[in-house]
Amino acid sequence: MFLLKALSGVKHANCRNILTFSLKIERNISSVEKLCGLNVERHTGGLITLGLNRPQTKNALGRENVESFVQVLDKIKDDKEARVLVIHSLVKGAFCVGADLKERAAMSEEEVAPFVTKLRKSITDLHDLPIPTIAAIDGYALGGGLEMALGCDMRVSSSTAKMGLVETKLAIIPGGGGTQRLARIVGPAIAKELIFAARIIDGNEAFKIGLVNHAVEQNSEGDGAYLKAMALAEEILDQGPIALRLAKLAINKGLDVDINSGLAFEQAYYAQTVGTKDRIEGYEVTAFVRDKAKLGAVSPQNIIQGDVLNKDDVNKAIENQDGVIIVLGTRNDLSPTTVMSDGTKNILESMKKNNVKRVTCCISSFLFWEREKVPKPYIPVTEDHDRMLQELKKSDREWVAVLPPHIAEEPARGNFEIKNEAPVGRVISKYDLADILVDCLTNEDHIGHYVGIGYPQ
Repeated sequence: MFLLKALSGVKHANCRNILTFSLKIERNISSVEKLCGLNVERHTGGLITLGLNRPQTKNALGRENVESFVQVLDKIKDDKEARVLVIHSLVKGAFCVGADLKERAAMSEEEVAPFVTKLRKSITDLHDLPIPTIAAIDGYALGGGLEMALGCDMRVSSSTAKMGLVETKLAIIPGGGGTQRLARIVGPAIAKELIFAARIIDGNEAFKIGLVNHAVEQNSEGDGAYLKAMALAEEILDQGPIALRLAKLAINKGLDVDINSGLAFEQAYYAQTVGTKDRIEGYEVTAFVRDKAKLGAVSPQNIIQGDVLNKDDVNKAIENQDGVIIVLGTRNDLSPTTVMSDGTKNILESMKKNNVKRVTCCISSFLFWEREKVPKPYIPVTEDHDRMLQELKKSDREWVAVLPPHIAEEPARGNFEIKNEAPVGRVISKYDLADILVDCLTNEDHIGHYVGIGYPQ
């Protein structure tokens, strides 16, 4: 079997960009929901925009719209189609000026604490959403408004936007998570200065201290930050949805623990991404096989059945491809054979005919051994693997031969090593092997070499 992966149009130096291609489409609004002070728009492709819309109060947070905010977050949390959330304002000149002080003044002492608790929980719920979130700050973001933005993964502001946690002016402290999240984002000393002084800063200053990811010039429509946030959302929407959710979990959980515990989180979540459906669908993959059942759970977009000894079959599979991965086997038949080397020769000839330059080939690590030390039953197959290597060396293609040790049915570890012309370890996860076969197509360091792989011993 060999797999052919489309690698067109991008530099070889960046493996991830090569293997992931973007489809820029017009994202239409599929539904609109209006609640108290909120407009929720669902766009095609999993993008959700949440527009704050209380113009009479500059989007101040009251009991009813906080309750609506909680309801919206609950729906998004359970929405498997949701990919990215952008929070923005439909009120020109204001993102959110914080709690509704007029409403707060009319509350009894018994009502204030539950309201603040509800507000704090809503921002925690926002922070805990499984999808990436972006706050677009066009205008004032004060008190609870800034705390809402701090609950997002990323913040984009206009250069003229004004933001600050100003509660100490009212002889109180931030109650929606501001003391904790601001300190984690800009550092405790800067956070203390801003909170102690109740200072309001503009977008440019916010960018300098790392409070916002981007600060853009405001436009005549007053939505410069929103447009930049939408562009950022488009970049994110192109990536694997499961990977995005797990990357967010790894980052958030890792921030609360020591580095070694954080790395353990990363390893655990990385293992969950390997073999997932959307990971496979992130690439354009054509599989050429004799038996479709051998693909198991893997579902390439294109499957061509054929025989590597049949030049017409091979040529049909390689047409319009930009890279080739060769993984040939003998179905546990260890008798003398030239099937693998003859098949490799046919593939290389077809690659030349179709002007396909890059190829990675998986062959036996027994080639690192002295031939007399190879177990006798494996000598005939090893000899054909050697002939495969010689075919690669004779070709004018850009090749890499990967010599894996024992291929294990275990989760990916990620800490593998790759060495030119030298063995590395005794075992490799089949998932790490798949990554290596792909990555070697785009790594100039290994072109023209046979490489050993494995985990450090």
